[in-house]
Amino acid sequence: MQYQCILGIDFMKESKLTLDFDQKSLIIPDDQIKQLLNVEKPVETDLLDTKLGEGQKQKLRNLFNGFKGLFSDQPGLTHVLYHEIDTGDKGPVVSRPYRYDRVKQGIIDYHIEKMLREEMIHPIQSPYASPVVLTRKNNGLPPDSPEAYRFAIDYRKLNAITKYPRYPLPVIDDLITNIPHTGVMSALDLKSGYFQFAISPKDIVKTAFITRNGTYAFLRMPFGLSGAAPNFQKAIDIILKPVIGRFVSVYMDDVIITSPSFNEH
Repeated sequence: MQYQCILGIDFMKESKLTLDFDQKSLIIPDDQIKQLLNVEKPVETDLLDTKLGEGQKQKLRNLFNGFKGLFSDQPGLTHVLYHEIDTGDKGPVVSRPYRYDRVKQGIIDYHIEKMLREEMIHPIQSPYASPVVLTRKNNGLPPDSPEAYRFAIDYRKLNAITKYPRYPLPVIDDLITNIPHTGVMSALDLKSGYFQFAISPKDIVKTAFITRNGTYAFLRMPFGLSGAAPNFQKAIDIILKPVIGRFVSVYMDDVIITSPSFNEH
């Protein structure tokens, strides 16, 4: 359904509605209406470690639920700027795919299928080819879990011929000094921050990576590209320019908001 609605008990009884709590859905059995209604779930919040009263915590929960779109599992996309890969007059770079055992090949396939569903990558025919690298995360998951590894691309050959864009990153010591030590503070961390920025259409072909099942290219900015960090910081600075230095401090995908009091916050 495209519209929110409230259904009364009388209507639900008369219509013999079926509530499926496992699937968080509501089914209307009707000759003409066989509609599965997805029940929105509240935004999950962990406010246990905050020094707030229960009333303040509830206000925050209500605020979060009023902006559910900001807490989506799917990364957003901004067109403030595109990430360009300036290789000048250098020709394409090519590498063979790295060899992996059966378990890790399955993990690579998992991440590729996930990124295809999320439209972060697409299949491509490209003169460029960089290999996939898996690096183990320190998250305690077993070695056969796909989420135990960070999927990345070895772009060292591509980076070697890329002209590096210059943009200053904030000095962390300065940020810490300028953050007020009284009042209320919130820290925000962007989900898959790099993936919220698009690759310049003319340079998508250069992001191509090769696997046993074919070649793919990134539509969003991946980790490992030369200039990705300064471009990311530049985009964040553009987006938050009106509030940076007033009550917002930013370093890459970490955003800190400070206010003198809870109500102002």
